[in-house]
Order: sequence, then C-alpha cells, then structure tokens
Amino acid sequence: MSVLLLRLEGPLQAWSAQGKLGVRDTEREPTKSGVLGMLGAALGMPRDDDATLATLAALTMAVRVDRAGSLLRDYHTAGGGQFRGGKYSVFDTKDCVPTTRFYLQDAIFTAALEGEASLVARLADALHAPRYPLFLGRRACPPSAPPFLGVVEATARDAVRTACLHERRDPGALRLVIESNGAAGDPRYDVPLSFAQSERRYGRRYVITEWHTPESPREEAQPS
Repeated sequence: MSVLLLRLEGPLQAWSAQGKLGVRDTEREPTKSGVLGMLGAALGMPRDDDATLATLAALTMAVRVDRAGSLLRDYHTAGGGQFRGGKYSVFDTKDCVPTTRFYLQDAIFTAALEGEASLVARLADALHAPRYPLFLGRRACPPSAPPFLGVVEATARDAVRTACLHERRDPGALRLVIESNGAAGDPRYDVPLSFAQSERRYGRRYVITEWHTPESPREEAQPS
C-alpha cells in the first residue's frame, strides 16, 4: 500500500472531537476528521460530497507526536457590537455569544495515511496545488509550511516510525497513535460520515498507542 506523509506544524492547532456550542475543545493529537477535512480542502471537495468523503475515510491513519506542545485556553466572543453601521448578532440573539476555545500551541505531528496508490497520488497532487486554503483543524490555524512530506510504500504504522524527524524538544520516546483494523484499542468518534452543514455525522474507529525511540536525531528513511 502507499502512504501519504504529512507534517502538521503551526503556531496553533485545534483538533476538536466533542466541541459543542460554548466549548470548543481540542484533542492532544490530530483527529481523523480534521486531517480528512484538510485533504478535502486540497481536493476542492464540496461539503455535501459524501461519496468522496467515504473514500477518504477508508484511509488508515497513524500519527507520531514529534512535539506535544502546550494547551492554550481562549475566551472568545462573537456578536454584540456594530458591523458596517448595523447591530451585529449571532444565532439571532441580541447579545454576544461567549465561547471557550482550546488550542495546541507550538506542536508538531507527523501523520501517515495509508491507501490505494491512485488515491494517495491524487492527494499528493492536490496538496501541491490546493483548491482551498489548508488549516490545522480550525480556520484560524494555518500551517507554518506546506504539509506534504512525500509518498512511501509501507504501512501507516511503519511510515510514522521511520519518517524523518526534523525537530523535537520532548525528551524520551515518541508517542504513536495508530488506527487499528478491528475493535482493539481505544474508541475515537472522529470518522467523518458527512461534512454537510445541515447534518454533520461522525462514526467510530479504534486506535492503539505505542512508543518509539528514534535511533538518532534524524531517521534514515526518506519519503520519495
């Protein structure tokens, strides 16, 4: 199988899996829905294109935490003021809407998505010339550099273990979050079934956590 390698790095990242209304949370590593949303943006995929989304959701994902970063809490308000001379309201309310939003700051991840060679090649081409802007889980979180690292022939698990380690600050072993094929591991409710505004739906997958200690500051394997 072919594997698409991504480097997810930016001043802020936000990978929400359970955020509702007034609280927008973030997981401590990229969610599958967030990464597939970025790939969909690169392809120019409409939000209601469930068929293309199902093809992307079939990819197997693994993530390596190169730098865990730290959690940032932001008190955010929307509405309650003036916009272009008129009163600005949100959700048809009279006053502002307060929310608490969480972000990861100064984090770096390597993500691997395993699938058919033709699909991986199509995604690689799209990342070289994305149709829509790319962001790391939330529109306010652009990547520091183009996410595309390369394509390798391997499994997603092997790819994140051997991918080049560009930079790290966390001592000790690196945490790997690997999608399992069955019901083994911890459940994650972050498999997107539909991104349609009127009916966003998510399914369940299972992940296994492993630890990997690189042999040197830079791994030997390089993506092609």
